[in-house]
Amino acid sequence: RPMDLPHPIFVLGRIVDAFEKFSRELAQHTHPTAGSESLFLGQIHCGEIYNQFPVEGWLEGTRRWLPGQSSVDVERKLRELLSPLAAETGTEIDLHFQVIRDAFELPVEDPLVDLFQDSVQEIRGQKLPHGAKPFVDDGSSFWHLARIPAITHGPRAAGAHTLNEWVSIDDLCRVAGVYALTAALYCSPDGLSA
Repeated sequence: RPMDLPHPIFVLGRIVDAFEKFSRELAQHTHPTAGSESLFLGQIHCGEIYNQFPVEGWLEGTRRWLPGQSSVDVERKLRELLSPLAAETGTEIDLHFQVIRDAFELPVEDPLVDLFQDSVQEIRGQKLPHGAKPFVDDGSSFWHLARIPAITHGPRAAGAHTLNEWVSIDDLCRVAGVYALTAALYCSPDGLSA
């Protein structure tokens, strides 16, 4: 190989450094319920064997943003971050930005929130605090695409995205009851008096 050929591992290192600095900046952008924005790297790949010069490398991670921001703006900022690194290192850096779901915020004044809390009170004996979910699901799409309110509430569980995921069956039954009662109240013209 030519001695001046950029080494993909060193370029990946520069990207990791830039992302780590950017992640600290993102942590300063906060939301009262959702917390802060983040950039998380979960994998770095490069090379086939220890004594062969790699010709490419890649990393994978997650970028989370707050309600009110556009995925288009989030992607643009990442591209702006990577473009100077490509120029400085003499490499081609390609960003594959895949939007799983946009951030969203369900207004606590939405009638679904009160009916859900009434259902939780009826089944659990006390209401739940409002809070954010640190992941995305179809509720984000319901809200963004059609302004259909959605609440995510699940059973006590652990080990998500691992080989040892588990869920409490008793708590799963409780959650099913909350969902059923919420749906019945939401579809009833009389709410709790139904």
